[in-house]
Amino acid sequence: MNSFVEHVKKCAPKLRSTCGRIREKIVHFFETDIARPGVPDRERMVKEFSRSAADRRQPKPWEIRTPSMLLETVHYLVTIVLPDSRRPYYQRFEFIFDRMRAIRQEMVIQNLSAGEVLPILEPIVRFLCYSAYRLCESPIAEFDPKICAQHLQECLKKVLRCYEEIDQANTAVPDSNRFEMERLYLSFNIGSLEATQSAITRYGASEPKLRLHITTQLQCHRGNYFGAMQNMFKFAPLEAAVASLQLPWFRRQILQQFSIAYQSRVQTVPLEWLESILHYEGSERTCLLDDCRHYNLQLAHRDNEQRSGDGNRNWTVKFEKAQFDAQRSAIRARKVSPIEDVLERCRNISRMLLDGVYE
Repeated sequence: MNSFVEHVKKCAPKLRSTCGRIREKIVHFFETDIARPGVPDRERMVKEFSRSAADRRQPKPWEIRTPSMLLETVHYLVTIVLPDSRRPYYQRFEFIFDRMRAIRQEMVIQNLSAGEVLPILEPIVRFLCYSAYRLCESPIAEFDPKICAQHLQECLKKVLRCYEEIDQANTAVPDSNRFEMERLYLSFNIGSLEATQSAITRYGASEPKLRLHITTQLQCHRGNYFGAMQNMFKFAPLEAAVASLQLPWFRRQILQQFSIAYQSRVQTVPLEWLESILHYEGSERTCLLDDCRHYNLQLAHRDNEQRSGDGNRNWTVKFEKAQFDAQRSAIRARKVSPIEDVLERCRNISRMLLDGVYE
């Protein structure tokens, strides 16, 4: 009986906050009864994000979830809602993203310590990284990559600041994921001078756990985008996924370099060679022709034979500095076959996002 009373007390704030939404009929699909569609299920309802406003009252103490309850809510969202395939992934993301914003809001209101913030915020960082990659091909009506990137950047920087606070306080954090978060920060900000300088300032350029990522950053700054791409595919699965969002920009830079270094009015190179250099693999191979046309590269059939329905091996490309359209922005990110294959082999995405463990 005592345990039941404690459970009711713990859930009381949640129940009070959900009554209004049930009354106003603004209950989300993932908050309804599985067996009875459309019927609200109080046990599945999660506090939604509410934007701060001057005319909005401050929440009462009993309306704020404790750090342990915030962590429990994160686990619920990632282990129960995320795998729920009754709705497409972008709808699951929309729901989880909103509820995680509410969690982050309550963390700020309570001014939680770094040790309390990290176990809550690190799974949120992984979720945003994974979602940014998984939804990168979705139309803007379903997913806005800029908003996701903005929140991911904020969360990553907050996590790294928490580790700095812990260092200043000389307190130890068990099972620290610090270097994983540093690698995700570098992967998401691949090619960023600020990210490179901050990592080198904190750890030096020879830290073994960051060496590959810092080397990749330095290659970007030197203009060696081919080397940076080669290294990117050696990252851990989630790091490679979020780094691949910059792959179209790398390809654009390489094509522009080739247009200067290999320009010729006569000579051409096989498109098949370009396919290999730029890592167009799997279904992405069919996009290479259109991508070349996007930057106004000159294409021609080999031996001037006009064929239809043939692959890249029957095409050649001519590089001319004056023809490359430098005003064109990089093509939107797409899923990359090798990374997609690795993530599909992951048997437990929820565990990867919660603990950073790939299996």
